[in-house]
This record gives sequence, structure tokens and C-alpha cells, in this order.
Amino acid sequence: MLGCPRCKGPLTVHEDGPHTEVRCPRCHCAWPVEDGIPRLIPERMTTLPPRD
Repeated sequence: MLGCPRCKGPLTVHEDGPHTEVRCPRCHCAWPVEDGIPRLIPERMTTLPPRD
């Protein structure tokens, strides 16, 4: 089980065709998954828009 490096919350896996990422619903961040390995480094993080 993986935890968010920022807030320690749970991460969820999202797949969109060949693109896979892990997302944190608490702090609205995402990281890519490459070759089955989540790249949880700050340089690879993207910010997701908040959900209404």
C-alpha cells in the first residue's frame, strides 16, 4: 500500500489508455507510473484541479 508523500493519505491508481498515474484525493496531486513503478518524486508531481 502506498501513501502520498505530501500528506500521507491513500493513493488511488487511475488508468487512461497507456497513461497510468497514482492520485491523492486529499491534496489533489498525481504522479506518473512508468513500467509499473510509481515515480513519487517532487519533480514528477502534477497538481489536479479540485473536484466539485
